Amino acid sequence: MILSKEVQDVLDFIQKIEIDENLNPWEANRAFYEKFIPLAGEKEAVFQITEQTLSNAGNSINLRIYRPNNNDKQPVIIYFHGGWFNAGSLETHDTPLRQLSNATQSTIISVDYRLAPEYPFPAGLHDCEFAVKWLIENALSLNINPEKIIIAGDSAGGALASSITRKFRSKIAVQLLIYPVTNNDLKTASWIEFQNGPLLDLKGGIQAWDWYLSKQHEDNPDAVPLLANDLSGLPPTFIAVAEYDPLRDEAIQYSKKIKKAEGSVKLNLYKGTTHGFFQMGGFIDESKILIQDIVDFLNNTVLIK
Repeated sequence: MILSKEVQDVLDFIQKIEIDENLNPWEANRAFYEKFIPLAGEKEAVFQITEQTLSNAGNSINLRIYRPNNNDKQPVIIYFHGGWFNAGSLETHDTPLRQLSNATQSTIISVDYRLAPEYPFPAGLHDCEFAVKWLIENALSLNINPEKIIIAGDSAGGALASSITRKFRSKIAVQLLIYPVTNNDLKTASWIEFQNGPLLDLKGGIQAWDWYLSKQHEDNPDAVPLLANDLSGLPPTFIAVAEYDPLRDEAIQYSKKIKKAEGSVKLNLYKGTTHGFFQMGGFIDESKILIQDIVDFLNNTVLIK
């Protein structure tokens, strides 16, 4: 494994992060992840950023809405953040989502879904599903083009995005999966090779799945995308994987399964990178390359239609 100076600088930054020792493990994870925010670099100005709260069965779901312009009926990207199902927020992904909104000239709706272990599966998935239903039902009043709905997510958010896309496949134009979580067995070659990192490690992966998924749900394809067999009729799919990422091979396996179901998939490998690089654009140039690749993919699919 040969890490670039950019990636090594990121890892050095992360190693210096200090967290309050009095926090419980999942609170410590969240605090640690929030301190990644400076890695994303400068925050771009966006034409309009607003927040909205949805209410579903007594639960509040916070949304952050990025609008790059005031054009009518914009494409919309519904985004589910990563964080191993137990961390992440509207803030952790704010900087790259500003960049993605401006680059794609699409409205982005970022969903602050509930997190494990306080809210294990399927709570977070239900939040994401409700947000998508709300968007579909209110597309015209939101000045969104209902024929250009894009589902996206990174890491654990990629698992949620894949499940949501399957549920709403007839309404979704494209899905974008950035180094997605797709399996809970943690036994692929990349998990074995990178079980000690960089960034993610096997111990953390086991703990994350234990917090998120009870035994009664461990074979549920809505939680574990690679177990899904109903992959026909999915929209065009873009999958990004990092070379030095334990999640690499399970994402590749998911892409192959979509292809076997005669789906259209573009799989991009970002060499020399590690998990999380989408949020590290202040240090790692591949983050900007990834965003441009997403722009190109969308221009060849949904945005030109």
